[in-house]
Amino acid sequence: MKETRFGALIANILSVGTRGLGWFLWYFLRLIYRGEPRVIAGFVGVGVAIVLLLWLVLR
Repeated sequence: MKETRFGALIANILSVGTRGLGWFLWYFLRLIYRGEPRVIAGFVGVGVAIVLLLWLVLR
C-alpha cells in the first residue's frame, strides 16, 4: 500500500479525534456515576470555553 502525505494527515486527524472522544467519554461516564465536584467544574469550564470560542469565531 502506498503512503501519501494526505493519508498521514487524515490518520493524524482521526487519531487526535479518537483520543479526544475517548477522554470525553471517560470524564462523562465518571461525571454520571460519581458526580465529583471537580469533574462537574471541569465540564462546565470546558463548555463555557467552547461557547466563548464559537462566539468569537462566529461574531
